[in-house]
Amino acid sequence: MGTVQKRQTKLRQLCQKLQAADLDIVDIIQFGSSVYAPDLARDVDLLITTRSKKDDDLYWDAFDDLDIGVDVIVRTPGQFMGKDIAASVRLLGEVLLGNGQTLKEAEGFMAAPTFDRARKCLETADKNLADAQKSKNDVLRDEFYKIAFDRLFDAARNAVMAFLNTETSRWGELKKALTKPYNEQFRRFIQTLHIQYSYDGNYPKDNPDESYRQWRKEVEGFIQSLEKKESLFK
Repeated sequence: MGTVQKRQTKLRQLCQKLQAADLDIVDIIQFGSSVYAPDLARDVDLLITTRSKKDDDLYWDAFDDLDIGVDVIVRTPGQFMGKDIAASVRLLGEVLLGNGQTLKEAEGFMAAPTFDRARKCLETADKNLADAQKSKNDVLRDEFYKIAFDRLFDAARNAVMAFLNTETSRWGELKKALTKPYNEQFRRFIQTLHIQYSYDGNYPKDNPDESYRQWRKEVEGFIQSLEKKESLFK
């Protein structure tokens, strides 16, 4: 078992102990870089939802035995969370404990989807690509490439959300709401960029930069096409 897997196992065990100390805990959500790039993360971000907040030290001290720093946000059901945190929790959050109700709440606090946000995702993807190209460590380079391809998918997903005027981020529901040819193109982004290239890590390792440029061009064209079509309805 690798270091990241051991850490996740330990983290889940500590969450269970914390739940025993605070019986009002509804969810514990892991989000941020420790989810989408665990080998690169410098700390673990946790969002805890509890029906009755206890002393802060109860939550902070629970993770002292972990081999990495932990940042903890504690909230009660319905309590506001920042738009950026809400987006990270909803789109990339992993439920360590609970039924995931917090993910549904986060969706309501996310910033309204826009095509500008989709283009920002493209810029982020370009930065991840640059990090991959500069990295001298094979493991880190691989992680950066996977993140770059997934950010291209996020750009497409945000564009679809803006086009449909919905805050729903579930790509399965988004695909069903689209008509041809957009639903078919978005399905390719899901299957290739998100699942095959990012989740499974099976991107073209012999020439990832060229593959990235081709997919980026297609995603950018997809965004422009949706934005142009949306403008016709105004």
